[in-house]
Amino acid sequence: MYYVLALFLFVLFAKGETLEEILSKIDENPYIKSNLSMVESYEGEVIKAKSLPNPEGYLEVGRLVGNNSSATITQFSISQPLKLYGQRVYQTQAALKEKSYQKLQFEALRRQYLATVYSAFYDTLYYKELLNVIERETNLSKEILDFVEKTYKLGESAKLDLFRAQKDYELSLARLKQYQNTYRESLKNLSALVGYQVNDVEGNFFQVRDLKDLDVENLPDIKSLEEKVKSLESMEKYYRALAKPQVSLGLITKESSTNKYEAGFMVTFSIPVFYRNVGEIVSVKHQKSSFEYLKDYKINSLKITLSSLKENYNSTLKIISDLDKTLTISSEELKLAEKSYKLKVISLFEFSNVKTQFFEALKYKLELYKNLHQIYTKYIEIGGQI
Repeated sequence: MYYVLALFLFVLFAKGETLEEILSKIDENPYIKSNLSMVESYEGEVIKAKSLPNPEGYLEVGRLVGNNSSATITQFSISQPLKLYGQRVYQTQAALKEKSYQKLQFEALRRQYLATVYSAFYDTLYYKELLNVIERETNLSKEILDFVEKTYKLGESAKLDLFRAQKDYELSLARLKQYQNTYRESLKNLSALVGYQVNDVEGNFFQVRDLKDLDVENLPDIKSLEEKVKSLESMEKYYRALAKPQVSLGLITKESSTNKYEAGFMVTFSIPVFYRNVGEIVSVKHQKSSFEYLKDYKINSLKITLSSLKENYNSTLKIISDLDKTLTISSEELKLAEKSYKLKVISLFEFSNVKTQFFEALKYKLELYKNLHQIYTKYIEIGGQI
């Protein structure tokens, strides 16, 4: 009875948290904030793309040989490189689309984290419900043991029944202790995941959610790939623009042969004798193709996965519905078996079989609901809402 009492006190005084309360704190989680900050860092790439290149300066100093030799500036120039052929536009578009890609990837990561928390929460709630079932089983075993001990002292029960009842109760206590530890361990795992101490959980383990249809092509995973392709398209245009002659405008001042200074405007440009940036262009084109193929693959894969999840989900719900009908009968059968044993109509062995079948059915029902929550976890990972 010590373990039953310990479990009762633990559940009584522990403050249980619901899934909604845990999820309300997700955005304050350091892991989520870390990844969000990484996305926000791409704003720097946008600023860099929009900015003009810094002016370039050239200074030449010479020394005249003679009695009064001194250092003099013989030439000075300053020029401003220009971003022609849409370079600034393409680079800005590429940076904006890359930031959008990273933001959508963050949304997908956040959703996967929510799915992981959902799974961990319902795993913990499963062990709590399982403890309740085992506690019921233990209490019934104790009740039968007390009855057998009383009838044995009166000479109405065999010693074999006493041994059987004692063994059954001891096994129930051992299972109760085992799952107490498992429940505590699951609470620790959940606490480690969310980043703060969770002492207990509360919720309706038997709540069933609908798996609604999802517009696969508008999911963050797919939209992020579209943004990545657009970013690479802009980068390809940018590299092609860089392959053209690059022009700079500037001002030049230099010393003439008469030791006077002359000033004027200048235009400098590069001559692409060999085709420049061909390596970058080829690389970007293949990266773009890679993401396009990946997008098509993910769309088809997600559609098949969703169909499979729905089929498995509905199949499990049908099994639960059939099992509930069986459990209603089994509950009445257990009550009748207990009454019949106490009236010596059936043996302890026969009663134990009925009891075992009933509680195994209860545990099987919990397993089925756990499977439903696992399916729903995958649904959330794809894009479903909690």
